[in-house]
Amino acid sequence: MQQALVEKFSDLIGAIYDCVIAPEQWTRVLNEIRTEFGFATAILSACSLTNRTIGVNAAAGTAPVQTLAQYSIEYAADIVELWGGAERIRRYPLGEPIIRSQAVPEEVILGNRYYREWARPRGLSDAVGVALVREKTIIGNAMFAQHESDGAIEEIQISGLRVLAPHIRRAVTISNLFDMKTVEAATFAATVEALTVGVVLVDEDAKIVHANAAADAMLTANDPILVRQGRIAVQSTATTTSLHQAIAQAAKDEAALGQKGIGIPILRPSGDPLVIHVMPLRRGSVRARLAQRATAALFVASASGPPQMSHVALNQLYDLTPAEIRIFELICEGHTRDAISDLLGVSVATVKTHLLHVFEKTGCRRQVDLVRLAKSLTFPV
Repeated sequence: MQQALVEKFSDLIGAIYDCVIAPEQWTRVLNEIRTEFGFATAILSACSLTNRTIGVNAAAGTAPVQTLAQYSIEYAADIVELWGGAERIRRYPLGEPIIRSQAVPEEVILGNRYYREWARPRGLSDAVGVALVREKTIIGNAMFAQHESDGAIEEIQISGLRVLAPHIRRAVTISNLFDMKTVEAATFAATVEALTVGVVLVDEDAKIVHANAAADAMLTANDPILVRQGRIAVQSTATTTSLHQAIAQAAKDEAALGQKGIGIPILRPSGDPLVIHVMPLRRGSVRARLAQRATAALFVASASGPPQMSHVALNQLYDLTPAEIRIFELICEGHTRDAISDLLGVSVATVKTHLLHVFEKTGCRRQVDLVRLAKSLTFPV
């Protein structure tokens, strides 16, 4: 089922990656996504968790785009509360679609000003939110609203969004490195050269095609990236393997790349945490013109927070889903199953099911074993 959906949405995934270089296409792509899944509206936004403001990068739907953006900003604080508040939003798993009506009590929704004054009068009965970027003070989201005439949100809609979510996450994360500005093919090299983050263009064998000044300095110092047997590498063998797997998958079939290559964690000798993001270049009308021989672009950027458990390792070593990873994290933080149920807005039975999958996939038998495993997966990987 999952692979069938990946193949079905292959062109749509390619269009998502083109938005990295041409962010003005987000509105069109969001409209294609909402139409494909039967949603009434779609919004891509960044929400400040300190002053509760919302900046809308793109919006599409049955309501005028400008109206969607305007009201999202005007009701920013109410929208944050509609999803359970800032602290609750921080707890949602990255890349996992969350159905609002299942995550937040009905009385909270019905009493919310944004819902009463704007959403409900327009027949928007429910919504799905996907956390894309989580930093200390800001979180990037995609939100899709359901019209009451289309009934309850269905599992097939959620399954489809699960397929697209990691690609949207990667595209938004890398777009922010370009400051969400359009990059013309003719000026791509100059734009990349001007970035303060390291950028390395590689072929399908992970051999370097080009490195910008920041990346070249890193390679010269072997810190934190280096060349080993003619291929891009890092100090950790396991992390290098993950990086090479992501590059190979990007070259072979970007639609099947999934969570691989998003925020691969690495450490500098100084102890400063960095991450590598892998963006496929081979397909797409926009990306294919940027670098003839390169199949992927690697972005070496500062991590948004202190050293933490590697989602990449949990996904690639144990095939944990975003929801399973989040429950893994919360268990390791000392939360009970009941507390996790309240934090994530899911039933205790769902938490138990996810936790059972975590035990099965990791080979752990007790929660203390999960804590030990988490410590072993903290930087460096």
